[in-house]
Amino acid sequence: LSRRGTIATSLIVVLVIAGGFLLFGTGNEMEAPNLEYPEGVSREDQVAYIMQEHIVHKGSQPVHSFVLYAENRPEGIVIHKGVGTIGRSDTPIDQEYQYKVGSSTKAVVATVILQLMEEGELGLDDPAGKYLEQIAYLRFNEIHVLEGESHAGEITIDHLLQHRTGLGDIFTDTAARFFIDVFLHPKRQYSPEMLMEKFFAYGLNEKPHFKPGEGYYYSDINYVLLGLIIEQITGDSLPDQIRQRVLEPLEMYDTYFEFCEAETGSGKRLNSYQGRLNMTKHFNTSFDWGGGGLVSTTQDMARFIQALFGMELFENESTLHLMLDNSENEADGETYARGINQYALDGDTYYEHGGHWGSLMMYNPEKDIVISAHLAQANLPYDVEALVLTILEIIEAR
Repeated sequence: LSRRGTIATSLIVVLVIAGGFLLFGTGNEMEAPNLEYPEGVSREDQVAYIMQEHIVHKGSQPVHSFVLYAENRPEGIVIHKGVGTIGRSDTPIDQEYQYKVGSSTKAVVATVILQLMEEGELGLDDPAGKYLEQIAYLRFNEIHVLEGESHAGEITIDHLLQHRTGLGDIFTDTAARFFIDVFLHPKRQYSPEMLMEKFFAYGLNEKPHFKPGEGYYYSDINYVLLGLIIEQITGDSLPDQIRQRVLEPLEMYDTYFEFCEAETGSGKRLNSYQGRLNMTKHFNTSFDWGGGGLVSTTQDMARFIQALFGMELFENESTLHLMLDNSENEADGETYARGINQYALDGDTYYEHGGHWGSLMMYNPEKDIVISAHLAQANLPYDVEALVLTILEIIEAR
């Protein structure tokens, strides 16, 4: 077999044994990292020590690299660090390395949708079909069929933003089937059309989780559809709209839409892992698209979420409040709002979005504290909340 064939075959064996892509390499093979940082040294050195303690080069869930941007503006504290290596190599990294941000992209897509709302180009209660029915391959009227009855016409833009459509997800509901195909075609370039072909081929259109508006179910398909709505309204590509509306105004020069536009920034890339598998090196992950297609840095993602709360991206404060309002999902016991999640941490409320490949951005507007990080592993082998709490303890001097 070729190297490509060997990789694909061995991974399929792992999939069959584990019962699904998301399950392989999830066994915890290490002791909990040390969270006791040294006294009498600078906060930056304390954070660097904690970061180094979370580097894991062995086992089924290696964490070879860790980049972090943490800022406590009222105290004038900024910590910008990178520790570890590029994958299994001996090449050390620094804080400037770029990485796949994964689903944190959804916050950016939601921002563009809300900007279009402010401009009067759409209403959140608009039927999604108003913008999507003309896309032939979507077969929009067949996209949500529950017990033989189509409910596609009931899906609104707001349902998409809040994951309240009930639509299934190819990355979770049919994960093993989809990722076996990815492994067999590791360099395939994906498009929204191809993703929707998979959605229908897997019969997900006839397996929604509930009627639109009647619950919460996280599905990347919602943000694929939002990306297509942006393209239909503007006549422009989703990557171009993100660049014009967010990246360029905020001078996010190290951020770009992977596989869809030219690379920008330093060109220094971290390898993101799924278990032992180096996804950056071996696979084209363009299937992330509107649900997770950006590459960025910790500083750029911190810049984005600070600018969001600093009213640099919206004209009206009411738009930001709308983005953060999770009252509908809260009624169902969920914390997701519109492209952003509310997270209670040690009595404080943070607004955040994580990403599958090990990224996180989070912001507390009351304390004006931001943490942006990437740990380069989808299946982290330790308690991330304990790690974040320790970093917050250091930068808040608690």
